[in-house]
Amino acid sequence: MRGLIIKTSKFYSKDREKSTWPSGILKESTFEKGAREFVNVVTVLVCIEKGDKEDYIDELVARVKSLNDQFYKLSHIVVVPFGHLSHNLEGPIRAKSLIDELAQQLKKAKFNVDLISFGTHKDLSFDIPGQPAEVSYFEFPYSGKKPEIN
Repeated sequence: MRGLIIKTSKFYSKDREKSTWPSGILKESTFEKGAREFVNVVTVLVCIEKGDKEDYIDELVARVKSLNDQFYKLSHIVVVPFGHLSHNLEGPIRAKSLIDELAQQLKKAKFNVDLISFGTHKDLSFDIPGQPAEVSYFEFPYSGKKPEIN
């Protein structure tokens, strides 16, 4: 599991079309008509990889809470499925299940949570303020290495 935690003063998302890759994603994809726009939110872009464990969700929630307590001080989280961070993607059923679990765990942690559609190509726009910890990369398990970019 890897991704980015971003403090955003504005976040915008609009679905363009359903994805056709990886195999089986059409059955799991959701599509929202119209754009969604949020102000002053913590945006969590999350990529689920093969072999990811449910324990990673707990670690990610703890990481979000820690950053929020130290820096962001916001109550609203937007979870964005974002498969673009890996070539080792988990299958759509398991990936969607873990992303849904992440949203539920963040709600249990007393955040207001919105979940952006799964399995779609989307327009995204971020306004990111120039502040400490505004963007934080995560990976579980942590390898201590930067991801390879092909």
